[in-house]
Amino acid sequence: MFKHFKTIGMIGGIAPASTVDYYQRIISRFQERTGHRDYPAIIINSINMTQMMSLIYNNQLDELTDYLSEEIFVLEKAGAKVIFLASNTPHVVFEALAQRVKTRMVSIVDSTISFAQSKGSKRLGLFGTISTMEGDFYIKGFEAAGMEIITPMPDERKYINKVYMEELARGRYLPETKSRLLSIANRMYAEGQIDSLILGGTELPLILKSGDLEDITLLNTTKIHVERILDAAIG
Repeated sequence: MFKHFKTIGMIGGIAPASTVDYYQRIISRFQERTGHRDYPAIIINSINMTQMMSLIYNNQLDELTDYLSEEIFVLEKAGAKVIFLASNTPHVVFEALAQRVKTRMVSIVDSTISFAQSKGSKRLGLFGTISTMEGDFYIKGFEAAGMEIITPMPDERKYINKVYMEELARGRYLPETKSRLLSIANRMYAEGQIDSLILGGTELPLILKSGDLEDITLLNTTKIHVERILDAAIG
């Protein structure tokens, strides 16, 4: 094993498909970046997505913080030295969690902000769950960094959330869903609203690929997050 590598702890299961994607990406990028064929130490705590989403939808953020912090403590006790949430949505309480736990946590939002700045993005569309699109944790961070977040129209947000929870989170990727998502993105670009699109849900890169939109830069938050996680873990 690469001797300076810090054990990674993942809060996963939110949803299962993206957890698998994170796991495979971390292994692949670790080997590419280090030149070693070893496998990095990763501890996965697969939590109850239904319970987590219920707390979010009912705006029980204190209870959500309690729930996630207890699950993070499981990873800490198991020896994780770098911890992350394998989902955008629970980042609504990321700051509260980071203050409560002892171990370094890597934020998907902060990672995406840094990446967007490096690409010169100014006006970014945001797809994700309704909580991500209508929450302020992306908007505040990007505004502080001099960028603007644009979300789809209300009916489009409802549609994206519906297919996200009923299809994508369950591992279903339908051609008609992909077509509708692309049409929403293209409308936003054609109207001059956005220059880039944040796939602010870790299931979205499993249906939308970089070559699908000719004029719009797609920001795959899973891919971006993995690089920052490895930055923290490789000593």
